[in-house]
Amino acid sequence: MAPAKMFEALDRLNETEREMLLLLGRGHTAKTIATMKGVSVAAVNERFRSARRKTGLGSSREIARLLVAQENRDDLIDLAVPPSPAESLPRPDAPPSSDAFFTRRWRLIVITTALLAAGLLAYQTTTPPVASPQTSSGDDPISKILAGMPPSPDIAALHTEAVAPSTDQAWSSATERTLSQRYRALPGVKESVEVLNVTCAATLCEVVGTVRPDVSSDEMNAVMEGVQGLGGSELGLPIDAVVHHFSSTNGPSSSALFVSYWRRKT
Repeated sequence: MAPAKMFEALDRLNETEREMLLLLGRGHTAKTIATMKGVSVAAVNERFRSARRKTGLGSSREIARLLVAQENRDDLIDLAVPPSPAESLPRPDAPPSSDAFFTRRWRLIVITTALLAAGLLAYQTTTPPVASPQTSSGDDPISKILAGMPPSPDIAALHTEAVAPSTDQAWSSATERTLSQRYRALPGVKESVEVLNVTCAATLCEVVGTVRPDVSSDEMNAVMEGVQGLGGSELGLPIDAVVHHFSSTNGPSSSALFVSYWRRKT
């Protein structure tokens, strides 16, 4: 791809996609990016997939490498020294001044440092980050962030609980109907979700949606924003959100899926 077309393709990315891909280009993984941004790994991978569709490139790491290179190029442009006015230029036979000497030397240092940084970033994109001794001690910032976060829900255990026979069938049936109506009315969901299943046990409800395989990245983003923005108050039900999880399937009939779990208030 020609440089002009390459940068034109990168301009199609939205701010969230650029930010996540720059983190990928600086050595992070989808898991660490998800932790930093407070979203699921599936949501991060969906952003990467959207970026690949927009740019026409087949590798998220290739897009990340190009974004890092573009950022370094922009930094070098900003560091360029404007030319001096003609009347202030020294005579050709005049000896170089100390200011000119240090200016040239400084520019050389800046360019050399930038090139070394670019090389280091390129190395990081192809080499997985190695955990430092601090990581195991729990003193590094990421460990402190993880320590303050609640444990990730066990989706398999939640599913088993949600599909168990209900001991309060009246509550389960009424809540299933209300949840189904609320989800189908969400912007994005009503246009892009072709299958929606709602199942409630006595204290836990499961909502599973299958997104049409031909949806655009913008339509998928609308689904994600609609589902993740739901809370018990918006639903008008005495329930609290446990987790909203997004995933995707590959193959001839690839599609995106989401599952939400809601816990009955006691």
